[in-house]
Parts: sequence; structure tokens; C-alpha cells
Amino acid sequence: MVMNTEIKNTIETKFVRETAIINKSVIKDDEGQELGFGYSVRGNKIVLTQDSKGIAVSIEYLADGTKIYHMEEDSKGLPAMHEFKPDGSEFIYLFDANVKLEKMVNIKENGDKVTFWFSPDGKQIISQEQRQKGGIVFKAISDLEEATIWLKNDGDTISSGADALIEHLQSVFAKYLDGMKVA
Repeated sequence: MVMNTEIKNTIETKFVRETAIINKSVIKDDEGQELGFGYSVRGNKIVLTQDSKGIAVSIEYLADGTKIYHMEEDSKGLPAMHEFKPDGSEFIYLFDANVKLEKMVNIKENGDKVTFWFSPDGKQIISQEQRQKGGIVFKAISDLEEATIWLKNDGDTISSGADALIEHLQSVFAKYLDGMKVA
């Protein structure tokens, strides 16, 4: 199993701050709007712009067709990243003020949605997968063990894994699992 801290660190290093863009050039229109161009340290093309509120947005273009929007601030004033893959899937990454990953949302091309929450130390990941067909799957993964609870469409549940993590999932997702017999 890949260490959760490695996954978290890999995602955090993908975030591009405007100050880290190399070979940057900027053009201005008559109204003072700026548009910049440059490259990330990984060599990907970057377009620099601003959203309607004047917040810096860096759009990174990867060789495989992926586009990543790096926002210096989201609606909560924190850094965020939105990745659009060529296959139609999307990833949304939400960071804290120090650009440490807190939450990731993966919207798959079939409409399934998986949300991941990362512990501050990166040693545990909790996820909730909302499937178009098949119910909801809750999962907890630590560096040493994991657990899963599958809440089927008919209300039945199936669980497996470490008992302590199953109890933790039941507590975190009580809104969905309240009163359910987890077997």
C-alpha cells in the first residue's frame, strides 16, 4: 500500500502559485486587464488570468490534454485546484492556507463521485463514494490498516476491515449510517 502521506505530498506539489511561474510575460489591454503566459517548473504551459473578482488563476496545460486551474483563492479564501482530464473526469483539490491538502473530490466520467478527506498529518484518508448504481461506499485507510462499509441501495450494509476504523466510519458518517446494523 502506498503511504497516504506520499499521495498527499504528491498532490500538494502539483499546486502552481503565480510566483513560481518561469519565463513569464504579460500583456495588458486598454482596460487594464492582464493576461500572462509562462511555464511551470515541470515545463507545462501556463496562462495567467484573473476571475471576475480579481483573484489570480493559473491555467496549466499538460501534454496529455489535461487542464488544471490553480486558484490562489476559492470562495473561502483558500487555495484550490480543479483538474479536467481528457476522459471527462474531474478532480477538485481544496487546500488550507499553507497549501496542505484537506479534501479531494473525483467526479468520474460515469457520474460517480468520490470525496476524500485527508488528516492533517496525512496518515489517514477517509472517503465516500456515491455511485450512480450500487449505493454508497465509505472507506478509511491508515498507513497500517483499512476498513470499508458499503451501504447498498436497499439499505443493507456490508463491512470489512479493522473494527476500530469501522467504528470511526460509523461515527463520521452517522448521517447515512445512523441506526444501521453494520455487518
